[in-house]
Amino acid sequence: MAKVLVLRYNKGKLPPSALTAEFKKQVGGAMEKYLSENPKVKFNGLWVNEEGVGICDWDAPDAKSVKSFIDGVGGSYDQIVAVEKLL
Repeated sequence: MAKVLVLRYNKGKLPPSALTAEFKKQVGGAMEKYLSENPKVKFNGLWVNEEGVGICDWDAPDAKSVKSFIDGVGGSYDQIVAVEKLL
């Protein structure tokens, strides 16, 4: 299992004002379906500042698993990386 981070700092910015009820319903429904179909994938949350710079935190077999979901819902991001804890 890998820790996968979706980095949002330029084209992937997602300001809190963009998280409308409609957006949450659309993406939330798709995520619920994806997670039920892929039990090895876990979404741990989205953290952003007022400008929309932030990260999404996932546990998944690999970065490709997360990328396929985000691309499938038309999400934007700057990078998707699998990382290892060092400290």
